[in-house]
Amino acid sequence: MRVNANKNVHQMKRDPYKTLMRVALILLAVVLLGAVAYYLCSLAITNDYAAKRDEIIRQNEENEIAFNTRMNELRSSQNAFFDVETGEVVTVELPYWENTIDGALWRIEDDGKTAPENTHDIVADRNELMLGGLMLINAWHPLPSEFSDEALVAVGSTSGYKIPVTDNSVKLFRPAYDALFEALEIAAGQGLENYLVQEGYRSNDAQTELFNKRMAKLQDKYSGDILIEQTKKEVNYPGTSEYQTGFSFSMRLYPNPDDLEFVESPQGKWMVDNSWRYGMVFRFPTKDFPDATWEDKSYKTAVSIELNLFRYVGKAHAAAMRVMNFCLEEYVEFLMEHPHISIYEDGALKYEIYRIADTKEASFNLPVPNPSSSYQASFDNMGGIVLAYSY
Repeated sequence: MRVNANKNVHQMKRDPYKTLMRVALILLAVVLLGAVAYYLCSLAITNDYAAKRDEIIRQNEENEIAFNTRMNELRSSQNAFFDVETGEVVTVELPYWENTIDGALWRIEDDGKTAPENTHDIVADRNELMLGGLMLINAWHPLPSEFSDEALVAVGSTSGYKIPVTDNSVKLFRPAYDALFEALEIAAGQGLENYLVQEGYRSNDAQTELFNKRMAKLQDKYSGDILIEQTKKEVNYPGTSEYQTGFSFSMRLYPNPDDLEFVESPQGKWMVDNSWRYGMVFRFPTKDFPDATWEDKSYKTAVSIELNLFRYVGKAHAAAMRVMNFCLEEYVEFLMEHPHISIYEDGALKYEIYRIADTKEASFNLPVPNPSSSYQASFDNMGGIVLAYSY
Protein backbone atom coordinates (compact mmCIF):
# COMPACT_ATOMS: atom_id res chain seq x y z
CA MET A 1 0.00 0.00 0.00
CA ARG A 2 0.99 3.65 -0.18
CA VAL A 3 0.07 6.86 1.83
CA ASN A 4 -0.70 10.13 0.00
CA ALA A 5 -0.30 13.66 1.27
CA ASN A 6 -3.80 13.65 2.78
CA LYS A 7 -2.85 10.65 4.87
CA ASN A 8 -5.27 8.45 2.96
CA VAL A 9 -4.32 4.87 2.60
CA HIS A 10 -4.65 3.35 -0.86
CA GLN A 11 -4.41 -0.44 -1.44
CA MET A 12 -2.05 -1.31 -4.30
CA LYS A 13 -3.48 -3.58 -6.97
CA ARG A 14 -1.91 -7.06 -7.14
CA ASP A 15 -0.50 -8.31 -10.38
CA PRO A 16 -2.88 -11.17 -11.39
CA TYR A 17 -0.20 -12.82 -13.53
CA LYS A 18 2.19 -13.05 -10.59
CA THR A 19 -0.61 -14.38 -8.42
CA LEU A 20 -1.43 -17.02 -11.02
CA MET A 21 2.20 -17.99 -11.27
CA ARG A 22 2.47 -18.37 -7.51
CA VAL A 23 -0.62 -20.59 -7.45
CA ALA A 24 0.70 -22.63 -10.38
CA LEU A 25 4.07 -23.08 -8.66
CA ILE A 26 2.36 -24.15 -5.45
CA LEU A 27 0.19 -26.64 -7.36
CA LEU A 28 3.21 -27.91 -9.25
CA ALA A 29 5.06 -28.38 -5.98
CA VAL A 30 2.07 -30.26 -4.54
CA VAL A 31 1.88 -32.47 -7.65
CA LEU A 32 5.62 -33.16 -7.52
CA LEU A 33 5.45 -33.98 -3.84
CA GLY A 34 2.46 -36.25 -4.53
CA ALA A 35 4.28 -37.97 -7.37
CA VAL A 36 7.36 -38.50 -5.21
CA ALA A 37 5.19 -39.82 -2.38
CA TYR A 38 3.31 -42.12 -4.80
CA TYR A 39 6.58 -43.42 -6.26
CA LEU A 40 8.06 -44.03 -2.84
CA CYS A 41 4.89 -45.78 -1.67
CA SER A 42 4.71 -47.84 -4.87
CA LEU A 43 8.38 -48.76 -4.53
CA ALA A 44 7.83 -49.76 -0.92
CA ILE A 45 4.80 -51.86 -1.83
CA THR A 46 6.68 -53.50 -4.72
CA ASN A 47 9.67 -54.27 -2.53
CA ASP A 48 7.39 -55.55 0.21
CA TYR A 49 5.53 -57.76 -2.30
CA ALA A 50 8.79 -59.12 -3.72
CA ALA A 51 10.08 -59.80 -0.22
CA LYS A 52 6.88 -61.58 0.79
CA ARG A 53 6.83 -63.54 -2.49
CA ASP A 54 10.43 -64.64 -2.00
CA GLU A 55 9.66 -65.55 1.60
CA ILE A 56 6.63 -67.61 0.52
CA ILE A 57 8.70 -69.40 -2.15
CA ARG A 58 11.45 -70.06 0.40
CA GLN A 59 8.94 -71.26 2.96
CA ASN A 60 7.27 -73.54 0.41
CA GLU A 61 10.63 -75.02 -0.51
CA GLU A 62 11.46 -75.56 3.16
CA ASN A 63 8.02 -77.09 3.76
CA GLU A 64 8.47 -79.44 0.80
CA ILE A 65 11.90 -80.51 2.07
CA ALA A 66 10.51 -80.98 5.56
CA PHE A 67 7.55 -82.91 4.19
CA ASN A 68 9.75 -85.25 2.14
CA THR A 69 12.08 -85.69 5.12
CA ARG A 70 9.13 -86.52 7.34
CA MET A 71 7.78 -88.93 4.75
CA ASN A 72 11.15 -90.68 4.59
CA GLU A 73 11.29 -90.86 8.38
CA LEU A 74 7.83 -92.36 8.49
CA ARG A 75 8.68 -94.88 5.79
CA SER A 76 11.76 -95.95 7.71
CA SER A 77 9.90 -96.26 11.03
CA GLN A 78 6.38 -97.34 10.17
CA ASN A 79 7.48 -100.90 9.57
CA ALA A 80 8.80 -101.22 13.13
CA PHE A 81 6.86 -103.02 15.84
CA PHE A 82 7.40 -104.15 19.41
CA ASP A 83 8.00 -107.84 19.87
CA VAL A 84 6.39 -108.74 23.20
CA GLU A 85 8.34 -112.01 23.42
CA THR A 86 11.81 -110.52 23.07
CA GLY A 87 11.05 -107.01 24.30
CA GLU A 88 12.79 -105.55 21.28
CA VAL A 89 11.72 -103.28 18.46
CA VAL A 90 11.76 -105.30 15.26
CA THR A 91 12.02 -103.66 11.86
CA VAL A 92 10.51 -105.32 8.82
CA GLU A 93 11.51 -104.03 5.41
CA LEU A 94 8.51 -102.91 3.37
CA PRO A 95 8.52 -104.00 -0.27
CA TYR A 96 9.09 -101.83 -3.30
CA TRP A 97 8.83 -102.39 -7.04
CA GLU A 98 10.84 -100.80 -9.86
CA ASN A 99 10.53 -100.58 -13.61
CA THR A 100 12.42 -98.55 -16.20
CA ILE A 101 10.10 -97.01 -18.78
CA ASP A 102 11.50 -94.97 -21.68
CA GLY A 103 14.71 -94.32 -19.76
CA ALA A 104 13.00 -93.17 -16.56
CA LEU A 105 13.23 -95.23 -13.36
CA TRP A 106 9.83 -95.65 -11.75
CA ARG A 107 9.66 -96.95 -8.20
CA ILE A 108 6.61 -97.86 -6.13
CA GLU A 109 7.14 -98.03 -2.38
CA ASP A 110 4.82 -99.67 0.12
CA ASP A 111 4.08 -97.14 2.88
CA GLY A 112 2.39 -99.67 5.13
CA LYS A 113 -0.99 -98.99 6.65
CA THR A 114 -0.29 -95.52 8.04
CA ALA A 115 -2.38 -92.56 6.87
CA PRO A 116 -0.87 -89.64 4.93
CA GLU A 117 0.68 -86.91 7.10
CA ASN A 118 -0.06 -83.16 7.25
CA THR A 119 -3.52 -83.35 5.70
CA HIS A 120 -6.68 -81.31 5.48
CA ASP A 121 -10.11 -82.79 4.89
CA ILE A 122 -12.27 -82.46 1.81
CA VAL A 123 -15.90 -83.55 1.66
CA ALA A 124 -17.12 -85.84 -1.12
CA ASP A 125 -20.50 -87.45 -1.57
CA ARG A 126 -21.29 -90.82 -3.09
CA ASN A 127 -22.17 -89.38 -6.51
CA GLU A 128 -18.75 -87.71 -6.78
CA LEU A 129 -16.91 -90.87 -5.74
CA MET A 130 -18.96 -92.91 -8.22
CA LEU A 131 -17.47 -90.77 -10.98
CA GLY A 132 -13.88 -90.80 -9.70
CA GLY A 133 -12.72 -93.12 -12.48
CA LEU A 134 -11.40 -96.20 -10.66
CA MET A 135 -14.67 -98.09 -10.21
CA LEU A 136 -14.18 -101.73 -11.21
CA ILE A 137 -17.00 -103.22 -13.28
CA ASN A 138 -16.80 -106.82 -14.46
CA ALA A 139 -18.67 -110.12 -14.35
CA TRP A 140 -18.26 -110.36 -10.57
CA HIS A 141 -18.72 -106.69 -9.67
CA PRO A 142 -21.77 -105.14 -11.38
CA LEU A 143 -22.62 -101.48 -11.67
CA PRO A 144 -23.90 -100.11 -8.32
CA SER A 145 -27.64 -99.48 -8.13
CA GLU A 146 -27.15 -95.75 -7.39
CA PHE A 147 -25.02 -95.19 -10.51
CA SER A 148 -26.17 -92.23 -12.62
CA ASP A 149 -25.23 -91.27 -16.20
CA GLU A 150 -26.47 -87.67 -15.99
CA ALA A 151 -22.97 -86.16 -16.13
CA LEU A 152 -22.03 -87.70 -19.50
CA VAL A 153 -20.85 -85.40 -22.30
CA ALA A 154 -21.11 -85.98 -26.05
CA VAL A 155 -17.52 -86.45 -27.25
CA GLY A 156 -18.04 -85.14 -30.78
CA SER A 157 -19.94 -81.92 -30.11
CA THR A 158 -18.07 -81.14 -26.88
CA SER A 159 -14.76 -81.24 -28.76
CA GLY A 160 -16.13 -79.31 -31.73
CA TYR A 161 -15.56 -82.60 -33.57
CA LYS A 162 -11.81 -82.34 -33.04
CA ILE A 163 -12.28 -85.87 -31.74
CA PRO A 164 -13.84 -87.83 -34.62
CA VAL A 165 -16.71 -90.10 -33.56
CA THR A 166 -19.11 -92.45 -35.33
CA ASP A 167 -21.96 -90.15 -34.29
CA ASN A 168 -22.92 -87.77 -31.50
CA SER A 169 -24.31 -90.59 -29.39
CA VAL A 170 -20.73 -91.40 -28.31
CA LYS A 171 -20.54 -90.16 -24.73
CA LEU A 172 -18.08 -90.26 -21.84
CA PHE A 173 -17.76 -88.77 -18.38
CA ARG A 174 -15.74 -85.57 -18.37
CA PRO A 175 -12.45 -86.92 -16.90
CA ALA A 176 -12.29 -89.60 -19.62
CA TYR A 177 -13.13 -87.06 -22.30
CA ASP A 178 -10.41 -84.66 -21.05
CA ALA A 179 -7.80 -87.42 -20.98
CA LEU A 180 -8.72 -88.57 -24.50
CA PHE A 181 -8.65 -85.00 -25.82
CA GLU A 182 -5.18 -84.41 -24.33
CA ALA A 183 -3.82 -87.67 -25.74
CA LEU A 184 -5.12 -87.08 -29.25
CA GLU A 185 -3.75 -83.52 -29.29
CA ILE A 186 -0.28 -84.85 -28.44
CA ALA A 187 -0.64 -87.60 -31.05
CA ALA A 188 -1.67 -85.06 -33.71
CA GLY A 189 1.42 -83.02 -32.86
CA GLN A 190 3.45 -86.10 -33.77
CA GLY A 191 1.64 -86.51 -37.08
CA LEU A 192 -0.70 -89.28 -35.88
CA GLU A 193 -4.30 -88.72 -36.92
CA ASN A 194 -7.35 -90.58 -38.30
CA TYR A 195 -8.42 -91.78 -34.86
CA LEU A 196 -12.12 -92.54 -34.60
CA VAL A 197 -13.92 -93.19 -31.33
CA GLN A 198 -16.26 -95.98 -32.31
CA GLU A 199 -18.23 -96.40 -29.10
CA GLY A 200 -18.33 -94.90 -25.62
CA TYR A 201 -20.94 -95.19 -22.90
CA ARG A 202 -23.56 -97.87 -23.31
CA SER A 203 -26.81 -97.63 -21.33
CA ASN A 204 -28.24 -100.57 -19.45
CA ASP A 205 -31.13 -100.72 -21.94
CA ALA A 206 -28.68 -100.89 -24.86
CA GLN A 207 -26.65 -103.59 -23.13
CA THR A 208 -29.81 -105.55 -22.38
CA GLU A 209 -30.86 -105.34 -26.02
CA LEU A 210 -27.47 -106.63 -27.19
CA PHE A 211 -27.54 -109.44 -24.66
CA ASN A 212 -31.07 -110.51 -25.59
CA LYS A 213 -30.28 -110.50 -29.31
CA ARG A 214 -27.29 -112.74 -28.81
CA MET A 215 -29.25 -115.01 -26.49
CA ALA A 216 -32.02 -115.34 -29.10
CA LYS A 217 -29.44 -116.63 -31.61
CA LEU A 218 -28.26 -119.30 -29.18
CA GLN A 219 -31.60 -120.47 -27.82
CA ASP A 220 -31.85 -123.26 -30.42
CA LYS A 221 -28.75 -124.84 -28.90
CA TYR A 222 -29.11 -124.00 -25.21
CA SER A 223 -31.72 -123.22 -22.61
CA GLY A 224 -32.06 -122.05 -19.03
CA ASP A 225 -28.92 -121.10 -17.10
CA ILE A 226 -26.70 -122.72 -19.71
CA LEU A 227 -28.12 -120.37 -22.35
CA ILE A 228 -27.32 -117.35 -20.17
CA GLU A 229 -23.79 -118.56 -19.46
CA GLN A 230 -23.11 -119.22 -23.14
CA THR A 231 -24.39 -115.76 -24.04
CA LYS A 232 -22.11 -114.19 -21.41
CA LYS A 233 -19.08 -115.56 -23.26
CA GLU A 234 -19.71 -113.10 -26.09
CA VAL A 235 -21.81 -110.31 -24.58
CA ASN A 236 -21.53 -109.05 -21.02
CA TYR A 237 -24.57 -109.48 -18.84
CA PRO A 238 -26.38 -106.12 -18.35
CA GLY A 239 -24.74 -104.15 -15.56
CA THR A 240 -21.34 -105.85 -15.96
CA SER A 241 -20.08 -104.33 -19.23
CA GLU A 242 -17.05 -102.06 -19.22
CA TYR A 243 -18.89 -99.82 -21.68
CA GLN A 244 -21.44 -99.05 -18.96
CA THR A 245 -18.87 -97.27 -16.78
CA GLY A 246 -18.84 -94.14 -18.94
CA PHE A 247 -15.03 -94.19 -18.72
CA SER A 248 -14.31 -96.66 -21.53
CA PHE A 249 -14.25 -96.29 -25.31
CA SER A 250 -13.27 -98.33 -28.34
CA MET A 251 -11.24 -96.95 -31.24
CA ARG A 252 -10.46 -97.64 -34.86
CA LEU A 253 -8.98 -95.77 -37.83
CA TYR A 254 -10.98 -93.77 -40.34
CA PRO A 255 -10.11 -93.52 -43.11
CA ASN A 256 -8.00 -96.67 -43.09
CA PRO A 257 -6.86 -97.16 -46.72
CA ASP A 258 -4.36 -99.87 -45.80
CA ASP A 259 -7.02 -101.80 -43.89
CA LEU A 260 -4.73 -102.08 -40.88
CA GLU A 261 -5.80 -103.53 -37.56
CA PHE A 262 -5.92 -100.64 -35.12
CA VAL A 263 -3.26 -102.00 -32.76
CA GLU A 264 -0.95 -102.73 -35.72
CA SER A 265 -1.12 -99.16 -37.05
CA PRO A 266 1.29 -96.42 -35.91
CA GLN A 267 -1.70 -94.63 -34.37
CA GLY A 268 -2.81 -97.70 -32.46
CA LYS A 269 0.68 -98.58 -31.27
CA TRP A 270 1.21 -95.05 -30.00
CA MET A 271 -2.11 -95.12 -28.14
CA VAL A 272 -1.40 -98.51 -26.59
CA ASP A 273 2.11 -97.46 -25.52
CA ASN A 274 1.33 -93.92 -24.32
CA SER A 275 -2.28 -93.75 -23.13
CA TRP A 276 -1.15 -94.34 -19.52
CA ARG A 277 0.62 -90.97 -19.53
CA TYR A 278 -2.79 -89.29 -19.88
CA GLY A 279 -4.61 -91.46 -17.35
CA MET A 280 -5.91 -94.27 -19.59
CA VAL A 281 -5.08 -97.96 -19.87
CA PHE A 282 -5.58 -100.66 -22.46
CA ARG A 283 -8.34 -102.55 -20.70
CA PHE A 284 -8.30 -106.15 -21.96
CA PRO A 285 -4.90 -107.58 -22.97
CA THR A 286 -5.31 -111.13 -24.28
CA LYS A 287 -2.96 -113.65 -25.83
CA ASP A 288 -0.78 -111.84 -28.42
CA PHE A 289 -3.08 -108.80 -28.24
CA PRO A 290 -2.41 -105.92 -28.55
CA ASP A 291 0.95 -107.59 -29.23
CA ALA A 292 3.04 -110.49 -28.01
CA THR A 293 4.93 -108.35 -25.46
CA TRP A 294 1.79 -107.91 -23.36
CA GLU A 295 0.83 -110.47 -20.75
CA ASP A 296 -2.49 -112.23 -21.28
CA LYS A 297 -4.88 -110.96 -18.57
CA SER A 298 -8.02 -112.77 -19.67
CA TYR A 299 -7.78 -115.09 -16.67
CA LYS A 300 -8.40 -112.00 -14.50
CA THR A 301 -10.74 -109.95 -16.67
CA ALA A 302 -12.79 -112.88 -18.03
CA VAL A 303 -12.61 -111.19 -21.45
CA SER A 304 -10.80 -113.26 -24.07
CA ILE A 305 -12.04 -111.58 -27.25
CA GLU A 306 -9.93 -108.86 -28.89
CA LEU A 307 -11.25 -105.37 -28.07
CA ASN A 308 -9.57 -102.05 -28.86
CA LEU A 309 -10.95 -100.76 -25.59
CA PHE A 310 -9.33 -98.08 -23.46
CA ARG A 311 -10.36 -97.15 -19.94
CA TYR A 312 -9.80 -93.94 -17.99
CA VAL A 313 -8.50 -94.52 -14.46
CA GLY A 314 -6.51 -91.33 -13.75
CA LYS A 315 -2.81 -90.55 -14.24
CA ALA A 316 -1.60 -91.84 -10.87
CA HIS A 317 -3.38 -95.18 -11.20
CA ALA A 318 -2.43 -95.58 -14.86
CA ALA A 319 1.23 -94.99 -13.95
CA ALA A 320 1.06 -97.58 -11.17
CA MET A 321 -0.62 -100.11 -13.46
CA ARG A 322 2.02 -99.49 -16.13
CA VAL A 323 4.90 -99.90 -13.69
CA MET A 324 3.42 -103.09 -12.23
CA ASN A 325 2.04 -104.46 -15.53
CA PHE A 326 -1.39 -104.84 -13.91
CA CYS A 327 -4.86 -104.95 -15.36
CA LEU A 328 -7.55 -103.12 -13.38
CA GLU A 329 -8.61 -106.23 -11.46
CA GLU A 330 -5.04 -106.94 -10.36
CA TYR A 331 -4.47 -103.32 -9.41
CA VAL A 332 -7.50 -103.03 -7.12
CA GLU A 333 -6.53 -106.32 -5.46
CA PHE A 334 -2.99 -104.96 -5.03
CA LEU A 335 -4.32 -101.84 -3.29
CA MET A 336 -6.37 -103.98 -0.95
CA GLU A 337 -3.11 -105.62 0.19
CA HIS A 338 -1.02 -102.42 0.01
CA PRO A 339 -3.41 -99.56 0.90
CA HIS A 340 -0.76 -96.84 1.02
CA ILE A 341 1.89 -96.53 -1.69
CA SER A 342 4.10 -93.79 -3.11
CA ILE A 343 5.23 -93.57 -6.72
CA TYR A 344 8.56 -92.00 -7.71
CA GLU A 345 9.90 -91.03 -11.10
CA ASP A 346 13.72 -90.81 -11.13
CA GLY A 347 13.71 -90.31 -7.35
CA ALA A 348 11.10 -87.53 -7.26
CA LEU A 349 7.79 -88.15 -5.54
CA LYS A 350 5.18 -88.12 -8.30
CA TYR A 351 2.04 -89.69 -6.80
CA GLU A 352 0.77 -91.03 -3.50
CA ILE A 353 -2.16 -93.43 -3.28
CA TYR A 354 -4.19 -94.24 -0.19
CA ARG A 355 -7.14 -96.63 0.14
CA ILE A 356 -9.70 -96.55 2.95
CA ALA A 357 -12.88 -98.51 3.64
CA ASP A 358 -16.23 -97.46 2.19
CA THR A 359 -18.42 -96.99 5.28
CA LYS A 360 -21.60 -96.67 3.20
CA GLU A 361 -22.24 -93.13 4.39
CA ALA A 362 -23.86 -90.42 2.27
CA SER A 363 -20.70 -88.29 2.32
CA PHE A 364 -17.13 -88.61 3.50
CA ASN A 365 -14.39 -86.48 5.01
CA LEU A 366 -11.31 -87.50 3.06
CA PRO A 367 -7.68 -86.60 3.82
CA VAL A 368 -5.59 -84.63 1.31
CA PRO A 369 -1.90 -83.87 2.03
CA ASN A 370 -1.26 -80.12 2.05
CA PRO A 371 1.73 -80.21 -0.35
CA SER A 372 -0.20 -82.13 -3.04
CA SER A 373 -1.11 -80.19 -6.18
CA SER A 374 -4.28 -82.16 -6.97
CA TYR A 375 -6.19 -85.23 -5.91
CA GLN A 376 -8.57 -87.85 -7.28
CA ALA A 377 -11.09 -89.75 -5.14
CA SER A 378 -13.06 -92.78 -6.30
CA PHE A 379 -15.00 -95.82 -5.19
CA ASP A 380 -13.29 -98.99 -6.36
CA ASN A 381 -16.51 -101.10 -6.16
CA MET A 382 -14.59 -103.52 -3.99
CA GLY A 383 -15.52 -101.96 -0.66
CA GLY A 384 -12.99 -99.15 -0.74
CA ILE A 385 -12.40 -95.48 -1.51
CA VAL A 386 -9.10 -94.79 -3.26
CA LEU A 387 -7.43 -91.39 -3.12
CA ALA A 388 -4.62 -90.45 -5.48
CA TYR A 389 -2.50 -87.36 -4.83
CA SER A 390 -0.25 -85.68 -7.38
CA TYR A 391 2.91 -83.77 -6.48
